[in-house]
Amino acid sequence: MQTTIRGVSQGKPATLDVSGDTLTWRATRTGLSPGPDNVATTIHDVKDVAWLEKRWSAGGLGLGVLACFWMATEGIVVGAIGLAVAALLVWRNLARPTRKLLLLCGDRRLLLDVAADSAAAARELTARIRHTQLHGDLPSSPPTLP
Repeated sequence: MQTTIRGVSQGKPATLDVSGDTLTWRATRTGLSPGPDNVATTIHDVKDVAWLEKRWSAGGLGLGVLACFWMATEGIVVGAIGLAVAALLVWRNLARPTRKLLLLCGDRRLLLDVAADSAAAARELTARIRHTQLHGDLPSSPPTLP
C-alpha cells in the first residue's frame, strides 16, 4: 500500500511517502545549508508523532470578547467593527483549519503543514505509529544485516 502525504515544510513543497512500514521524506532545506532533504526510515524508528488540526482561533475569540466589552463601554459602532473582524478570523480558521504532522526520528524533527486532501492519510499514519509504539509491533519485513 503506497500513500503520499503532501504539504509544505519550511515554505517549500514536501512529501511523505508511506509504503508498508517505510517512510520516505522528501523536502528542500532552507537556511544555512539549502538543498534537498531526504530521509528514509520506518514507523518503528519514529520516537514520537503528533497530529494537530486546529479549527478555532484564539485571536478571534479574544477579539470577540474585547469587542463585546467595547460595545458596553465605547459604543455600538466600535464594538460592531471589532465583532466583524473577530467573526472573520473565526470563519477563516473554520474554513481552512491548520493541519500539522510532526515526526521525531532520531536527531531529526520533520514538520509538515499537511494539505487538505492528505489529512486523512496523515491521521491514519499517526494512529498507526502510536499503535506500534504502544504495542511494540514488529516490522512486517525485518531489516537485513549489511
